[in-house]
Amino acid sequence: MPYDPDLPANNSPILSAELREQFQGLRALLDDKVDNDYVESFINEHTAGSFTGRTLLNLTVSNPPTQAQVQAIANKLDEIIIAGQRV
Repeated sequence: MPYDPDLPANNSPILSAELREQFQGLRALLDDKVDNDYVESFINEHTAGSFTGRTLLNLTVSNPPTQAQVQAIANKLDEIIIAGQRV
């Protein structure tokens, strides 16, 4: 029997079978809830990877920028994209 929030009715006699069915219904609801493994897996599949340990570019760009400066920016962007992917 599924959980019925209206049972037992107010001021009704206590019936052990009815209460047992209510507890079993509640247990079934709890068992259907997500657990820590599911949450961790969901987070890993739907969020970016860790950016911890990434260093700043520390680059002052000249006007016009040199090829080396633009390449350094492209390399850092590639590093960030790779770090954000979960493998």
